[in-house]
Amino acid sequence: MTLAGRALAAAGGGDFFSAWMRAAETNYQPKFFTPAEFGVLASFTEILIPSDSTPGAREAQVAQYIDFVVNAAAEYAPETQQDWRTAIDWLMAAKFGALSSQEKQALVEQMAAPERDRSLRHDGFAAYRLIKQMTVFAFYTSKAGLVDNLEYKGNAYLTDFPGCTHPEHRRV
Repeated sequence: MTLAGRALAAAGGGDFFSAWMRAAETNYQPKFFTPAEFGVLASFTEILIPSDSTPGAREAQVAQYIDFVVNAAAEYAPETQQDWRTAIDWLMAAKFGALSSQEKQALVEQMAAPERDRSLRHDGFAAYRLIKQMTVFAFYTSKAGLVDNLEYKGNAYLTDFPGCTHPEHRRV
């Protein structure tokens, strides 16, 4: 079972995920992270998936999702909590929360450098990968990511494929 599936089965999981899918939860109080850590996490996720003409991590409430899932992991995957503690501790030691927007962006790019060039190393790369992985999952399974951004219409049968350039694929 996936981490998200296990979190859903945890106490309060149904209520949280229902509110999260509607993106209606306001004034969220973090359950695993301290308020300062939660703020750092939220700003990091908003750099990874910024708000522009489409919703971003903020609108998808990615940080709330991560906090809920990591908190729920205590029951079945305590190592997950340790991985997140290590990642957030790294960001806190780097004083991520005190950096300007441009400095935060630059640090995230430096942390991500080994992803683009495998010959490079960065002490924060493991933290970057952990946060990025959960951010992408949280965003693209939220209403903001799946419906508003990707324009998912549900399980619909398509009879026309206008984007395909092969004549034999244009009609069913």
